[in-house]
Amino acid sequence: MGLFDETLSGDESLFVNELALDAEFLPKNLPHRENQQQYLAECIKPLLQKRNGKNLLIIGPSGIGKTAAAKFVLREMEERGLDEEVFPIYVNCWKKDTAYKMILDICEQVGFKHVFNKKADELIKDATTIINKKAAVFIFDEVDKLESQQIIYQLIEDVYRKSIFLITNTSDWMSELDQRIKSRLIPEILEFKPYNHAETEDILKKRINYSFVKGVWNEEALTLIVEKTAEIGDIRSGLFLLKEAGLAAEKKSSKKILVGHAEEAISKLPNFGPKKAEGLSEEEKELISLIKNNNGKSTAQIYEVYSKNSDKSYRTFQRKIKELEEAGFLNVETKPSEKGGKTSVVKTKQA
Repeated sequence: MGLFDETLSGDESLFVNELALDAEFLPKNLPHRENQQQYLAECIKPLLQKRNGKNLLIIGPSGIGKTAAAKFVLREMEERGLDEEVFPIYVNCWKKDTAYKMILDICEQVGFKHVFNKKADELIKDATTIINKKAAVFIFDEVDKLESQQIIYQLIEDVYRKSIFLITNTSDWMSELDQRIKSRLIPEILEFKPYNHAETEDILKKRINYSFVKGVWNEEALTLIVEKTAEIGDIRSGLFLLKEAGLAAEKKSSKKILVGHAEEAISKLPNFGPKKAEGLSEEEKELISLIKNNNGKSTAQIYEVYSKNSDKSYRTFQRKIKELEEAGFLNVETKPSEKGGKTSVVKTKQA
């Protein structure tokens, strides 16, 4: 064997399609989510029979295929020409977090271009006029990031035939939904469970087939990445590790992706898993300090203090509270209110 047999030449690469490791990449087949995809399709089918579709609340942790499954169904609709009968509309509410941003996105997807100098209400009316000539599937991803729920209410009221799928990582988000929307939406619930170890391994191996030259992965290196991905429970972390390990190997001109490259990739994985205190923004630290000084008070009472030094909306404030709770810094309990109904009480974990 020659001294340089295991060394890449200048024009060689371990990758055949690096883009296939992006979180947004949608493979030809989506393994281990076939049942969920079928369920989504069943909710849409009545629209193809000129009837109203079913509405869904899709819940589950991040990185387990909720968005991919929904997009997969929309893509199949387009490939089969069903978009001639039903508009497939997908909106990421993290990116489009206001009614105006959302309706602009919807207008673009239904082909309405006369949006200049128009208010959100006007655009909703224009968009629904077009949509009502057919039907629509609305998929609102990260719906808990939406600042106002009013647009959902308007679409429920104004669109004749539709299915509305609301995707969220927050299992109790439905309890925060406006009662008028809840009573009209009446969604069924579809829960996505995390992938198990075998499923995680299968998914990553299939993605390797899309992305890498055949035979470049050392078995022990891949095992290490599968173990780490299964531990985190987020397939996106696995895609990140596959890519970074490949880049580490290329940087060293190696024709194989070895354990050392996998370990180097794992060392670059600070953003997955629980958030640490040193990773908090100044705004988040100030909010935690404010809550610590007002432990046991309701979110409404804390927001009253918070809003004196901030122009953030109450919905944005609630979102921050939820993010800090999920990161393990806060406890939020729902208790009966003195006026009837329920209220949320917030405490820091350190209290």
